[in-house]
Amino acid sequence: MSNDVTQTRSFVLIGHSGDGKTTLADCVLMAAGVTNRLGSVEEGTSFMNYLPEERTRRSTISAGLCTFEHAGHAFALIDAPGDANFAGEALGGVQAVDHAVLVVSAQDGVKLGTEKAYKLARESRITVTAVANKMDSERADFDACAEQLEKSLGTRVVKVHLPLGSSTGYEGYVDLLKRRTYKFAKDQSGKAQEGDIPDEVVDAVESAHAAMVEAIAEGDDAILEKYLDEGELSEDDVVTTLRKGVREGTLLPLLCAAAGQNIGGAAVLDAATRFFPSPDEVMPRRARKGEEEVELKADASAPLVAYVFKSIADRYAGMLSVIRIYAGTLRTDMTLHNVRTGTKERISKILQLRGEESEDIKRVGPGAIAALPKLKDTRTGDTLSEDKEGLEVVTPPIPRGVSSFAVEASEKGEEEKVFESLNRLVEEDPTLHLGRDERTNEFLLTGLGTIHVEVTLEKLKRLYHVDVTLKPPKVPYLETVSGRAVEVEGKLKKQSGGRGQFGVCYLTVEPAERGSGVQFVDEIVGGAIPRQYIPAVEKGVLETCQIGVIAGYPLTDIIVRCVDGKHHSVDSSEQSFKIAASIGLKAAIQQAKPTLLEPIMDLEVSIPDEFVGDIMGNLNSRRGRVAGVESRGSMQMVKAQVPMAETLSYAADLTSMTGGQGSFRMEFLRYEEAPAQVREKVIADAQKEKGD
Repeated sequence: MSNDVTQTRSFVLIGHSGDGKTTLADCVLMAAGVTNRLGSVEEGTSFMNYLPEERTRRSTISAGLCTFEHAGHAFALIDAPGDANFAGEALGGVQAVDHAVLVVSAQDGVKLGTEKAYKLARESRITVTAVANKMDSERADFDACAEQLEKSLGTRVVKVHLPLGSSTGYEGYVDLLKRRTYKFAKDQSGKAQEGDIPDEVVDAVESAHAAMVEAIAEGDDAILEKYLDEGELSEDDVVTTLRKGVREGTLLPLLCAAAGQNIGGAAVLDAATRFFPSPDEVMPRRARKGEEEVELKADASAPLVAYVFKSIADRYAGMLSVIRIYAGTLRTDMTLHNVRTGTKERISKILQLRGEESEDIKRVGPGAIAALPKLKDTRTGDTLSEDKEGLEVVTPPIPRGVSSFAVEASEKGEEEKVFESLNRLVEEDPTLHLGRDERTNEFLLTGLGTIHVEVTLEKLKRLYHVDVTLKPPKVPYLETVSGRAVEVEGKLKKQSGGRGQFGVCYLTVEPAERGSGVQFVDEIVGGAIPRQYIPAVEKGVLETCQIGVIAGYPLTDIIVRCVDGKHHSVDSSEQSFKIAASIGLKAAIQQAKPTLLEPIMDLEVSIPDEFVGDIMGNLNSRRGRVAGVESRGSMQMVKAQVPMAETLSYAADLTSMTGGQGSFRMEFLRYEEAPAQVREKVIADAQKEKGD
């Protein structure tokens, strides 16, 4: 594959889920000669959707990659998921390329996923071209799509195509840059007949061409002056100025396509060679060394800097690290340094990925995307550097998971295998988190949504042949008291023929400040309890606090005073006083108006304006307190404080309420006393579980 930076192109297909990104990717690959037939997402035959989970779900869940050569250029194409459950994959794909192709349905227009994808690309400092797909659908409207893009995204849209027909009558397009028509066969072969402009559309083409040239020229004062003076611009002038506008982010070219009919792949490739930027033309990536921040230039002779944007777990081959090279040249037998860990990584093999297939290569240069197998201590998000004290690529924060489930092995004895295998998948996907909740002793798997977690477990079973049971996580309630109990007796007296057991302690229990935990105070005077037994009393109190009294949850925010006691010179022991303290504390808690504390979560919900009323009403029904609503661009941010018990299914519920257009962030805020009805239900459930 070519190592000429100027002939290198990398781009990612982004957009709202269901707008045809994967089909367009297959269409591009067929036009490039990588495949000889057009696959189908619905039929499970797509070249890019090769994972079993993708074929089963008929949806993209992983950023698929294909590298290939075409028309003297080296290409890397990534198909990013549009589903928010797999936002981490989309983020990684955008970080790895120089250009984004924003796919939007010409039938449905701009949706929330379209806006989010465009924003992600711009925030990642990469350039964008748009494609109005599904031109063969009913109600497809190219001009309306262009207007929506311009209005919603706040950028100047330049229509470089003029559709020939629409809906079932769509047969191709006019390339306004070349002023040539391309009419496609109806057999999905992708074969096009290139021709001159038909007389019946000459006027429409001239008008569209003039509008395109004027829009392009307005971005460059010198070109605009030339256009106003001469009334026309050469094709080279137009393409050069368009390329400049794309590179500077002032122009958004718009193509048209009907990927399901194999129309549009060749147009994307042609656009890529003509006005997508090469690695040496894009805004340089940033990297840091300590506090110093520098820009990485696509220089083949510079020390190598590569970023691991994706990891692929394989049961037999180990982990495959997929990298983007920002500077330098990568060769086999090199030794690189992991900037995060400081460890060395020997490069024994370099692979080019082509869907699920791979090919060995010996070297790649700046702008290239490649894969490195079996690196010993490297994961997604790491930077590999030729220098020992190398630069670390600056990347945006990884999306945080919001959907947590308790996980346990379905079969006893497989716990170790299950959690080892899960940890491998967490290494592959940094948006997943696996950890033990110290409050409930459950292992929680957290992802970006319910589907994200479910797909992870499907992969777990396929790759490692282990089954996991998913359950809603336990709410980590706490027990405390709201009243005071004075000098409650805890007594142990047993006599069974030999040495007996005797210990008596009197405890006073009262509430403490929220968040102060358990405080034990020794107020024994006069030797009522010998000094050597006081630690045993404290131990009995603290151990009982760990298991709770009324519902099996830890006790907190109480002061326990040991005020008096009795002992026996022969029968008293540490164990006697430990048991007596436990008995006394349980009795004292029951007299001190016991209650439950429930965790309160700080919630921020991002939604389109039309859903604000429904979301606020739903939050109120969940015992939430809405703190306010703020405008964030085209979205509304609803802030609220909601009991954790009411948020366990919120990810799925929000998706249902907003049709997938809402997202939220949630974190623990504080504990508050639970209402009586909640307290009674939790206690009743605990007693029932104990009885069972």
